[in-house]
Amino acid sequence: MRHEADLGPPLCAPHTASHFHVERRFHANGIFADIRHFGWTQSSRSVFQPDSYYLDFSIGPRCPTARFFNSERELADPPGDVVFLPKGGAFATLSEPGEHSLLCLTFENDRAMQLFEDDSVADLAACQDVQIGRVRQGLARLVEELRNPGFGQDILLESMALMLVVELCRHFRHAQYDRSAHGQMPGWRLRRIKDKIEADLAEMLSVADLAAEIRTSPRHLIRTFRATTGITLTDYIASRRIARAQDLLVRDEAMIKVIAGKCGFQSAAAFSAAFRKATGMTPREYREDRGASR
Repeated sequence: MRHEADLGPPLCAPHTASHFHVERRFHANGIFADIRHFGWTQSSRSVFQPDSYYLDFSIGPRCPTARFFNSERELADPPGDVVFLPKGGAFATLSEPGEHSLLCLTFENDRAMQLFEDDSVADLAACQDVQIGRVRQGLARLVEELRNPGFGQDILLESMALMLVVELCRHFRHAQYDRSAHGQMPGWRLRRIKDKIEADLAEMLSVADLAAEIRTSPRHLIRTFRATTGITLTDYIASRRIARAQDLLVRDEAMIKVIAGKCGFQSAAAFSAAFRKATGMTPREYREDRGASR
């Protein structure tokens, strides 16, 4: 085990906390663990975004006033004992005066990253209340080992941390299969398709190319996209083009035909017809109505 002085600053420290103290720390082969105590003396809002895959476990009850925001920016339910964030994930938080004691784990270990980023478990999503008994038990065991180190602690802690990764990935993999059983598209595929569409709205988007993006057949893509989103792929692309056009008409002073091209329409006439059908106004009328007339 590395000496605490050699570990550097703890990852994902809450910068808005009024006080912060690390009780125990461990680092081996890209796995970071620490037991930390911190709190706030006044209300604080912030965005918590870890540097890598992140898992924490509340040692004792969480502060009852700690809250996360959901994607609609409304207060979500209070977090449970175990919280997980994928790499690049984030929680917007509201912290009222109170104290926290957590075991925090971050993973930059090669084997852990391979598991987390395997296509079969790539539906990883932020979860503020992980209900996996084996994960909770493993985290409690890690707290005990950190506080009472024994022979071979490096090997034991690393293997226990990797076991937690396996349990998490099995859980997400099972959830992904549940979606597939109902004819729905796994979340990672839906995100990749939507990202591809947004990036290429100015281009000719073919179903074959989109299907190749997620390594499936065009027929399967069409069926599962509708089952998952409730709309057809064609209608979704059309709606995103109109939404892009609405944004550009307000903030971009370019000619209408230029905006049409940026949104994937082959002509200004086709753009105008589609825009009017979707909004009830021509592109020019929409621009003038929003006070952005050239």
